[in-house]
Order: sequence, then structure tokens, then C-alpha cells
Amino acid sequence: MSLDEALGIWAEAAQDLSSAGLALAASNYYNCADLANQVAEKSLQSVYVLSHDARATYHHDLRALGVLVEAPPDLLATLDTLTPYHPAHFLTGAMPAELADDAVGSETAQQLLDSARVVLRWSRQIVFTAG
Repeated sequence: MSLDEALGIWAEAAQDLSSAGLALAASNYYNCADLANQVAEKSLQSVYVLSHDARATYHHDLRALGVLVEAPPDLLATLDTLTPYHPAHFLTGAMPAELADDAVGSETAQQLLDSARVVLRWSRQIVFTAG
């Protein structure tokens, strides 16, 4: 078990959550959405590292990563809402980066931030009780 590494990854996720809140406050809605996606990914990776001593191979599908760490069904549904906002999914040729903030909007950004907070709290219960 790699508790130190898991705690480090979890701390990165917590920092990203703070950054996402600042991005939302600055009306940088896509940045908020992207950071919320990162919060979820790092939260899940922190749980994975506890039992595997390495990060999981990750292809930008948060549900797949959630399944690997045996996340409950309601959390898997939350992960489904965050996955589309990874740049590999969202910023395609059809969506130039300069239009991304308008495409996300403030309400969606807030919802994604709230979803990321749920994932971070779930992982905290696991990572902080592993010691």
C-alpha cells in the first residue's frame, strides 16, 4: 500500500478543486469544468494507488476508472457527468477553445464543481482511513 503517494495525489485533487472554484468565480467556465474532471480523476487515482502501488491506466473515461476502484453506482453516475469535459472529448475540431466557456456556461460549471466535490469527499473517506 502506498499511503504517502495516495495522500499526495488526493492533495493535488483538493488543490484542483480550489482552482476550479476560482475559475468559476472568474467566469472561466471551461477551465472550471476541466479542473472538475481532473479532481475526479485524481481522487479515483488516489484510491487506486492504495491497493496497486501504481496509477491506473487511464483513457479519459472516469466511469471505467470508477469501476476499477469499486465506486458505488451513484458515484459512477456522477463520473459520467464529468467525463465529457476532458479536453480530449470536449475540445474537438467542432469546438474551438475560444468558444468553450460559452458552451459550458455558469450553471453547468457550478454543477460540475459540485460533482467533483462529491467525488473528492468519497475518496477522502477511503484514503484518510487507510492509515
